Amino acid sequence: MRCRPDFDLRLAGLLALVLATAASGGDRLAAAEKPPTYEQDVLPIFKEKCCGCHNAGKRAGGLDLTSYQQMQAGGNSGDVLAAGDPDGSYLWQVASHESEPVMPPNADRIPDSMLAVLKKWIIGGLIERDGSKPMAAKPKTNLALDPGAIVTPEGDPILPPRLPLQVVSHGIRPTTITGLAASPHGDVVAIGGRRQVLLYSPASRQLRGVLPFPEGDCRTLRFSRNARLLLGGGGVAAKSGRVVLWDVASGKRLIELGDEYDEVLAADISADQRLVALGGSSKVVRLLTTADGQVESEITKHTDWITSLAFSPDSVLLATGDRAGNLFLWESFGAREWAVLKGHAGGITATSWRADGLLLATAAEDGTIHLWDADQGKKVRSWNAHGGGVADVRWLKDGRLVSTGRDRNVKLWKADGRLERDFGDLSDIGTCATVNDDQSLLIAADWAGRVEVFKLADGKRLGQIDSNPEPLEDRLADAERRLAAAQKIVQQKAAEHRTQQQQGKAKVAESEKRLAQADATLAEAKQQAAAAQQTLRAAEGRLAAATKQLAAARQAAAKAQEAAATDTAAESEAGKKTAAESAVAAANKAVAAVKQAEASQRKAAADKDRASKAHKAAAAAVAKAEAANREAAKARQQLAAEFAKQSAAGSQAVKQAEQAAAERGREVDRWRDEIGFAKQAQVAGI
Repeated sequence: MRCRPDFDLRLAGLLALVLATAASGGDRLAAAEKPPTYEQDVLPIFKEKCCGCHNAGKRAGGLDLTSYQQMQAGGNSGDVLAAGDPDGSYLWQVASHESEPVMPPNADRIPDSMLAVLKKWIIGGLIERDGSKPMAAKPKTNLALDPGAIVTPEGDPILPPRLPLQVVSHGIRPTTITGLAASPHGDVVAIGGRRQVLLYSPASRQLRGVLPFPEGDCRTLRFSRNARLLLGGGGVAAKSGRVVLWDVASGKRLIELGDEYDEVLAADISADQRLVALGGSSKVVRLLTTADGQVESEITKHTDWITSLAFSPDSVLLATGDRAGNLFLWESFGAREWAVLKGHAGGITATSWRADGLLLATAAEDGTIHLWDADQGKKVRSWNAHGGGVADVRWLKDGRLVSTGRDRNVKLWKADGRLERDFGDLSDIGTCATVNDDQSLLIAADWAGRVEVFKLADGKRLGQIDSNPEPLEDRLADAERRLAAAQKIVQQKAAEHRTQQQQGKAKVAESEKRLAQADATLAEAKQQAAAAQQTLRAAEGRLAAATKQLAAARQAAAKAQEAAATDTAAESEAGKKTAAESAVAAANKAVAAVKQAEASQRKAAADKDRASKAHKAAAAAVAKAEAANREAAKARQQLAAEFAKQSAAGSQAVKQAEQAAAERGREVDRWRDEIGFAKQAQVAGI
């Protein structure tokens, strides 16, 4: 089992410091009640005992003590003095034998009286000469946790407060993303970019805030194990490199570490938050203390650029990999070599520890993922993961892994290396992959700067995160343009609605007019039909009377004819001529009456036929008028319904347009508020 060393082996040979002072010098210092200065009190000691090795020519350990400016520049391990803080000054630590390697080497500690001069000078602010002002002491930030503690997130999710959304940089197109990290305890994902770090909610894909990174391009990002700190590393290519630590809950920048001459390509913070490891093109891994930023150890065994590194969850081991495929395990405290991990045939691109710290996953340009037993320093499993090279690999809490690479795919692996799910193609070569705090979302970035969010359970693509958001002023201008367009649409919809209302009302009024006309026509037709029916009934009455009259006339004629015949016969027998003639005349008259009655009957029948036809025509006119009335009523009903529908649709369209305009208005207000907040934050130095 691996364990934590009891002490830290510091870089030996950095400083051969032998401090001595003459008794007269000590007496002079005691007599003069003033703080020591470099020129009068400290430089003479350096010249006599130290400058033989630490001069402009030799610069042992990269340190030159012959001038105040060169001394302040420090050595290969960084600053050796911290104004006002002897315990934080490396020179004091090795001179007082409080830290190894002790100075002078292989010798007793210098007398206390000599150390008192040096300590008083450091406490006094490293004054250069008489009349010079003391240097201000650097504020100390104590981030370290209890050594050996198992660090896990606790309490409520750790989320940033309201932060400015004003971007520092916006490009024509997104930049390639190499820094991507999700908080282990909070809905936050950090994306590194040009001179800034973007904080997003992976669940909503909304921007939470922007952390400026004036050091340059942010190349690597890590959250601390307890999710309270965010580490970002990067810089300016071939010029400078730094690491920055932010407090997630406040969004405040805590400390800056490192002073590299090229970008920091890989960095991590130990779980106990005592150390930060960084590396890059210098081929050197430096371990710096978070307390004062001093270099505690250096690893110089790598032969190529440091491309990936990671502390184990218990802070005991540090895994480092380089572009040549070299992969090592080191003791974090003292940087002693723990194991050489041989197996990759390409540059190391990612190192990720399983939550229990027993297994290390590594990815490389050879296209494989390897799993290593950290205690034994032996490979336990490997598989081909991405054709052309693996760019990133991360453990999930349940022991599965996610990865991405040059084949543009994002994949989920079971613990034994079997593929569980392929999430499909990215827009370009995959560069980073991570999982959010509740392990429900997979976030992946590619060479083109696109950041995709997937649902881990089923592989559904949920959307993109904007890695190149516009400045607030541009967002405000765009929102104002959209508001103006939305307001124009409101006016257009309202005008259309008014026109539709007018046209609809006119159509309904016209249909009502036609219906009224149909009602009048129907009423007239019914009136005419009633008159025709009355005429028909009168004609039928007259016909019946004529028919009755004709029957009576015929009956009278028959009787008259019978009487005439009887009288004529009687006359022949009796010779009564006058009575017979009278009977014949009566019979003829009766016949004439029959003819007259027949003529009346025919005339009454003709009148009845005409009245009947007129009645039928009137009835047909009524039926036609009723049909026209029904059609007019139906048309009016349809037009009224259509008008109501169009009116409702028009009102809804106007309402929706007004709602859209109101939303655009709220968006304008939001960006104005964000601009105001960003300006206030800038004035306040946030």
